[in-house]
Amino acid sequence: MGFTLCGLLLMSMAGSFPVLLIAAALVGCGSSIFHPESSRVARMASGGRHGLAQSVFRGNAGSSLGPLLAALVVMPHGQRSIAWFSAVALFAIFVLANIGRWYQRHPAVKKARASVAVSALPHKVMLAMIVLMLLVFSKYFFYLAYLASISSYFTFYLISKFYLAVKTAQVHLFWFLAALAVGTIMGGPVGDKIGRKVVIWVSILGVAPFTLMLPYANLFWTGVLSVVIGLIRRPRSCPSWFMPPS
Repeated sequence: MGFTLCGLLLMSMAGSFPVLLIAAALVGCGSSIFHPESSRVARMASGGRHGLAQSVFRGNAGSSLGPLLAALVVMPHGQRSIAWFSAVALFAIFVLANIGRWYQRHPAVKKARASVAVSALPHKVMLAMIVLMLLVFSKYFFYLAYLASISSYFTFYLISKFYLAVKTAQVHLFWFLAALAVGTIMGGPVGDKIGRKVVIWVSILGVAPFTLMLPYANLFWTGVLSVVIGLIRRPRSCPSWFMPPS
């Protein structure tokens, strides 16, 4: 969270594109450092409902609010207003400090520290790790590239095809990202009930016809299709079934 705080402050003062890239990299480092261990903490706090816990944790409500806040705060008040959001990072540091103390006192953590591995990994564990690495690679190389492309260029597509104002295009992007957040929250509990593999395959294949229809739709149906794509596509990114036991 400290990396994120520094990135936000630097972004609010960036006077050139290279400095802006450094600021974005700092925010990205903060996110990448935060998520692996925080996923474990979310699982520990789930009370056994691992799918729901990971869905709430990965709900992406903040990501969906980003374009809306950009339209309502940053565009009217300028680049310097980005620094206002550093207050959220400061609050998060305070909250996470308390969560860290709870985490240290958790029985599962004490038990894990007391146990020491003395032998090489069994063959099955090695095979499982290889499969897990392939799944993570496929997710980030193919799946998140799909979402990143829409998230990054959807506003430009709307401006180019429908001549929307930047602020209006940002609102449309918010609805798409909000659908991703809702789909994430739905994905975990649904996966717990009907099966995780079913949710994964639906999220992969179910989105294809709507994506193919998107370039031919008018503005209204573009908005509808983007929401449907977000609802269907996001559940796959809730890999609570891949998380190791705490």
